[in-house]
Amino acid sequence: MRGRGGAEVCAFPRRRSNVSEKQDVAQETAGEQQAKSEQKEVIAFTRGEVKDEEGSVKRYCVEVAPEVLGTKLDEVLQSLRKTVIVEGFRRGKAPVALLKTRYGKDAEQDALNEIAANVTEQIIEADGLNVVGEPTLHDSKVEADKPVALEIDIEVRPTVDVQGYTEGSYEVEVAAVTDASIEARLEEMRKSSATYEPVEDKSKPYAKGNGAALDIVVLDKDGKRMESLCQENIFLRDPQQSLLPEVAEALVGKKPGETFEQKVSRTVKNRNGEEETHVDTYTVTVREIKECVLPELDDEFAKDLGDYATLDDLRKSVRETQESQADSQKRRQVVDKVLDHLIEVNVFGAPKTLVSAQQYQNVSRQINQMRMFGMDPAKMGFNTEAYLEVARTQAERDVKSMLLVEEISKKEKLVVGDADVDQEIERMAKLQGRKPLAVRARLEAEKRLDSLKDELLGRKVEDFLMEKNTITVVEPKPKSE
Repeated sequence: MRGRGGAEVCAFPRRRSNVSEKQDVAQETAGEQQAKSEQKEVIAFTRGEVKDEEGSVKRYCVEVAPEVLGTKLDEVLQSLRKTVIVEGFRRGKAPVALLKTRYGKDAEQDALNEIAANVTEQIIEADGLNVVGEPTLHDSKVEADKPVALEIDIEVRPTVDVQGYTEGSYEVEVAAVTDASIEARLEEMRKSSATYEPVEDKSKPYAKGNGAALDIVVLDKDGKRMESLCQENIFLRDPQQSLLPEVAEALVGKKPGETFEQKVSRTVKNRNGEEETHVDTYTVTVREIKECVLPELDDEFAKDLGDYATLDDLRKSVRETQESQADSQKRRQVVDKVLDHLIEVNVFGAPKTLVSAQQYQNVSRQINQMRMFGMDPAKMGFNTEAYLEVARTQAERDVKSMLLVEEISKKEKLVVGDADVDQEIERMAKLQGRKPLAVRARLEAEKRLDSLKDELLGRKVEDFLMEKNTITVVEPKPKSE
């Protein structure tokens, strides 16, 4: 906390635990307990200016009488006297004046904290504030024979009279589901089901479309092996997709038994967030080349892929999947564009406590995804602190989007009822091949019913936005090289 000397801001001290309070109460008579409960301390204060600060913080400027600080400081020193050990005095016998000389500055800060905590509690109750983070004493000013000035920061959940979420026009890019897109998907499925047969002519060089068994050794700019990238006798079904472009291109025309080197330049960020360009050396040995053999596109192929009686059944399933994906893409783009517009026209601050929590959640998700794909964030030079700063912008958008969705649901009286929850649980049960009662029991055991309701409410808001805005779907623009 920053006092007169400009020290760091900190939260008010927390109250004692319930256990400690119960121990104290146990030593009191019933009459004393009742008297204490009726004598809740209320510190008188004078309100001043209220400032809106960054991060949805309200800064309350208040004043209290100087004798209030004097009384509270005496209480702090008397409490300190019971516990502190001063050389030459028994515990609890040190003169208060001596304690004030030694610990006066810290004791005064503790007294200011207690006063600020008491005043803050009154402000929150009187103004009906929806507090998000821990209130802090931002600054204080103590002068002889003058009121004590306090600046108290209270982080609140902003309320937004959200405007502009209907009657908008938005253009989204979604690829149309066509016969050509379905056939392209079937061709991908053929390639995924392909078998790879050794070439009869061992002198035949590698060509695009073939598979290859390779030994790969990667050395960094200092000649040190990069173990995470080195592979021995690894078979790649499609080296053109699996290898770096420079290495994949150099592989074309190489025969079994041949070894080649390829320099690859890469730019990475160091621990200080600065970009560095490294040149790595890839040494690749071709062990074996295999030709890709595609299955025939017929009813038997469809049967091998699942519960399909004919190829037409498979085509129908592919069409349904692509249409579902197209609808999801359309919804996602529309909602993102509407929220971007609302964030622009409805200006408000995102609570810093919520932003910080979202920030760490986003980074944790990114790290977990990297690990799921077998990547070691530490070895890849992943700088958590640097990424946290980058992730802050997205975290602020996520928090503002969440608050806007909540405000729209309140304004339009959108609610999630028991019937909505039952319907969703039935849908989940069908997908999982389980009974609805079992799915509900698991959700309750994991305390996820509330989060499920939040998710369903979010979908209702999305449905509302999709219905109340004009949406134009266009074909995606060709991607540049």
